Amino acid sequence: MEKESTNTSEALGRAPGRMDFLGGVADYSGGHVLEIPLRKMTTVRVRSTHGNDWVFTAEGREAGVVNSAPWRSLLREGFSVENAGKLLRAMKVPAWSLYPFGCLLVWAADTGWAPPNGLSFSVSSEVPVAMGVSSSAALEIATLRALRQLSGIDRSDLQLAHLGQAAENRIVGAPCGLMDQLASSCGAPGQFLPICCQPDLLGEPVPLPKDLALAGWASGVAHSVGGSPYGMARAASFMGKKILETVLGETLDYTGKMPWPDLAAQVADLPQSLSGKTFLRQWGEVEDPLTEIDPARHYPVQASTRFPMEESQRVQSAVHLWRELDAGKGDRLAQLLALGRLLHESHRAYSDMGLGCPETDKMVSALAAEGAEKGFYGSRISGGGAGGTVVILVERKALPRLETICDQWKGPASGKNSLVFV
Repeated sequence: MEKESTNTSEALGRAPGRMDFLGGVADYSGGHVLEIPLRKMTTVRVRSTHGNDWVFTAEGREAGVVNSAPWRSLLREGFSVENAGKLLRAMKVPAWSLYPFGCLLVWAADTGWAPPNGLSFSVSSEVPVAMGVSSSAALEIATLRALRQLSGIDRSDLQLAHLGQAAENRIVGAPCGLMDQLASSCGAPGQFLPICCQPDLLGEPVPLPKDLALAGWASGVAHSVGGSPYGMARAASFMGKKILETVLGETLDYTGKMPWPDLAAQVADLPQSLSGKTFLRQWGEVEDPLTEIDPARHYPVQASTRFPMEESQRVQSAVHLWRELDAGKGDRLAQLLALGRLLHESHRAYSDMGLGCPETDKMVSALAAEGAEKGFYGSRISGGGAGGTVVILVERKALPRLETICDQWKGPASGKNSLVFV
């Protein structure tokens, strides 16, 4: 049964982007990830209007305008969110507006709330777009927070994360994991949020020391979780899981849950590259509803299956090191050097999956050449990879040198405006 809208005529929601310190694409495999929110925010203002349209506007973007009548009828009758997503994408509304529109639909479907005839969504954002710092999740969570206020219906921040992922998976059609939405909805500024993506186990936050900085250096190479490299790595991970289950004779919950040392030999026996045609013939479809195996493609099965196992260990090692630093225990330099090694190992593993990028490889190499003696400890490509942002662990006193490197860089990622900070 649908619920009447409240008398609230205007609401405001805000949410941050996030920086992926470690973990990245381990999220869809149930691995451990380590995230920290940005201080840059996305703001969504929603207000009831006297018209019959749902209008979505953002500075510098084409407005999306949709007659609400048929959608309100669908909501009253009950509808498939997946079918609604296909219908919405076929309408050729601006691609960016699918995110807030999708959030409106999943919110109404989840709560039974009846949206007003006319609604205006106004979006403003400081979060860089298509740079791998989760501008989409920030938009989703900000929209859902505004709808929570407008409707007067309570949902926890954890529930908002799941609804944001549903909007992106089922309405937008992008096969993201839950990591970004959890970080944006549940994270706190200046604190790392450890997450075990099985699917949403949140660890105790740990602060970033005040004398250290995490910087995101935008590569200038646009990134999308709907892109081919990300989709192929995701598919390959589920292909490897299916093969391992056949070898072991048991069903496994998550690839990231498998103990890496115990299964190293079995993973080493997986094919480095496997055609979709061969996989479908021998093992059939994968369990992931967001993945469709293309018979004509070749998939990096071994590396994509190995990644969440190894990365989960790297994340847990990093959390331990950050907690020791916070407590003032141990050798600070040795701990920071160890964190840097973990970043570089993760960076190399992205390349093994096909999620590397020549531009980000050059950036990581240039930063490594500065060295710990200058306050540069490590860096890696982050998020969905294949471009996006390089995450840098650096002494705060070394930030002027980092800005100089960015200003003098020859390539798409030049200038101080390409830097973001947590």
